[in-house]
Amino acid sequence: MTAGNVKQPKANISSFIKVTTEIIPSVAEDIVPAEKRMQNAIVSKHELYPHEVLVLDYAHSYYTEGNSFQGFWWYRYGVRDVDKCLRSLLERGFLQIGDLQSAIALENATVLKEELKKHGLKVSGKKDELIQRLISEVSHQELNSRFAKRTYQLTELGRQALEEESYVPYIHRHALEDLDIWSLNRIIHQPPYMSYRDKIWGYLNKRSMEHFAARDFGLYRNCRHYMSTFLMEEKKIKDALGMLAEVVFYDLSGLGNGYDPQFLDIYAQNFFPYKDSTVTMAPGITSAVIHCQKELNLLDEELKTIMLDRMNRLSAPLHLFTPEECVDIVLMESHEDTEALTKIYAKAKRRFKQKFPDIKC
Repeated sequence: MTAGNVKQPKANISSFIKVTTEIIPSVAEDIVPAEKRMQNAIVSKHELYPHEVLVLDYAHSYYTEGNSFQGFWWYRYGVRDVDKCLRSLLERGFLQIGDLQSAIALENATVLKEELKKHGLKVSGKKDELIQRLISEVSHQELNSRFAKRTYQLTELGRQALEEESYVPYIHRHALEDLDIWSLNRIIHQPPYMSYRDKIWGYLNKRSMEHFAARDFGLYRNCRHYMSTFLMEEKKIKDALGMLAEVVFYDLSGLGNGYDPQFLDIYAQNFFPYKDSTVTMAPGITSAVIHCQKELNLLDEELKTIMLDRMNRLSAPLHLFTPEECVDIVLMESHEDTEALTKIYAKAKRRFKQKFPDIKC
């Protein structure tokens, strides 16, 4: 590949197509309280609801009093009184009051270094080293006075309960389709029973097929991207690359959500030339493909073979580029070869004009 001009970075660097905007409700009536959600939820074998399991996961970061809680407790899960949940979990034996070390651990490194410096002690090292240095070199009476506020800690029962419902912290930290701790709770506890990751995979596959059937190709590729990320977490790199090949294929198709061919003349206004096109590779997807290439130690031709094997099995009601061109575009983007990209988009435009001579683009 010949080197070309360096492409200027585009403003939108997200690897997802943004199709909706999340609006934080402005009135309490728009939020479903946890008490109402609990009516349709299934308790764990330890008789915990999803939001209680999530409180266990966060408990070590909260003091026994004087907390300021994150907004997601209310806006995402309808939990208004997190302190009440903490006290309930404490009373039921899932939590205990933390010790001096856990209180010190909640402070940031700057605070710890200031305390060490005050006692003429070294301030170098990782946070764990700073904590151990304080505990071993400074009297506990003085430390208890300085770090008087206590945090919560999991008991053995709490650790078991959290481990057995590990889907809760996972889905809280991973945005996958419309899943959250409440919706996944119902899916997890419905037959057939299997691991939460298998349940999530099945759900994503089902949702992607629904998006495709509805001709919502933007949502479809987003869902396939979720699935590629999911596979990467499991170190299934080659499978993840195959899924990314689908994402590339539909990213460069010219299709969007609710695609309707009667509006092709409107869509086509944003297809060409390359410098003005909205049908381009999201940098995050390009990076993900190249990451897979490096992990699998693939030459460019080997990468093409794997991606083309998947792309050649796909179909779409519109596609601006051939599968071979799609893979070439990924590699051109990775090399920031603007000159080659400009040429390949010009070639695609000529082909499009031949097929649709009455449409301006």
